[in-house]
Amino acid sequence: MARARTPSRSNHELVFRSARKGEEGTLATAAYRAFQAGDPEAWLRYFTEHAHLALDNVIVAETDGQLVGHVSSLDLTMSFAGADVPFQGLASVAVLPEFRRRGIADRLVRESLRRMRRRGEALALLHPFRLSFYRRFGFGVCELRDVVRTSPDRLPDSVLRRHVRAFSRPRDEPLIKQAYDLARTETTGQLKRSEYWWDVRVFKRSQSGAVYVDPGSKAIAGYLLFDVPEGGAYGVQQLLVRELRAPTPGAYRGLIGFLGALGDQYEVVELVLPRGYGAPLLDEPGIRDEPIAYETAARHPGLCPPVHVAHRRNVLGLTAAGAMGRIIDVAAALALHPSPRKHGVRGAIGLDVEDPVFTDAPRAFDVTFAARGVQTAPGSTAGDRLSLSIERLTQIYFGATSARDLLSQGFVVGSAKAAALLDAAFAGPPLFLGVFNGF
Repeated sequence: MARARTPSRSNHELVFRSARKGEEGTLATAAYRAFQAGDPEAWLRYFTEHAHLALDNVIVAETDGQLVGHVSSLDLTMSFAGADVPFQGLASVAVLPEFRRRGIADRLVRESLRRMRRRGEALALLHPFRLSFYRRFGFGVCELRDVVRTSPDRLPDSVLRRHVRAFSRPRDEPLIKQAYDLARTETTGQLKRSEYWWDVRVFKRSQSGAVYVDPGSKAIAGYLLFDVPEGGAYGVQQLLVRELRAPTPGAYRGLIGFLGALGDQYEVVELVLPRGYGAPLLDEPGIRDEPIAYETAARHPGLCPPVHVAHRRNVLGLTAAGAMGRIIDVAAALALHPSPRKHGVRGAIGLDVEDPVFTDAPRAFDVTFAARGVQTAPGSTAGDRLSLSIERLTQIYFGATSARDLLSQGFVVGSAKAAALLDAAFAGPPLFLGVFNGF
């Protein structure tokens, strides 16, 4: 009697596995070919020296024994309204050029999210190459940045700039780190930085800067680090502020005043700031390299007969999308958030959550905000409920938008009382990572 043949794998079946020791060179080559950025040696150091990357968290896609793509997941910790919260940084989603448009990147991201969930991770963040690609996996834009790009003389002056001096790494490095840690307090999104992060991700990328010395304590109370792109002549150079950390009003005004005094040398100063910080800096319209005014036609009913009048809109800066976020595990993520307990929020709501990746997981939750924290369980008994996607829940969670606004816009459906309670629970500083906390 003939033995039944076991079905064999297709010659081109895609297989996923964790990276192995000794494959770092292959991973680096694939990343360099996929991105055509940096250099192969830098990518090799990424896979061999990165303090937050374990090879077990690098997922490889291969077919016919050939590595065709990979994705990494970094173990990181960020400030979250006064607490330190762990999260996974999704990075280096790389597919070889000759294997594009086959769904490999899509499957890599889904596999990475599933493995995060199995490991008990609650949150993930990433920096997208295209927003629409990551929205399909439930990621939502959670970091909004104010980008101010202006002439130095349009920044507000301050006599406090006299307390600003040049940054010297040998002298100031430990003091800069202390100032950064102080500035992390009560923020959301500032990474807990290892020595690796300070050396490789910060100081090696920016050698120039300035510090604000408090006139009373004589201690460094704030700092900024910047780059000056090559090629510009004196008077028309650009100064790109990569990091500005000033936990006190005096330090902030002093450092901004320092930048405002540089108009003889720099034509442009660019700052990347948390949402809402840009508008108070400028009192004249005009953003560098963009139209200085937008004309909009509006029907003016006060004139007789009513006519269309062109209105000038003064442009002070722009809002840019930063990091995207995703809740991996609803119950675990709600338990991590420090604000509900801090604000003393009490009450019960229901959440009906749509998730495009974890389709077999519970989608209906009963959530109780109590003195001991947030208790979340599968169920649909709570009367005041909201129905929403995991993307929208994540945006509310990180303070990128409010449940009440989404409810009024039709992106969330359900109870106004539940939306108000959710907003009260997650009230706090909005997510802001900035340039040097990018990964």
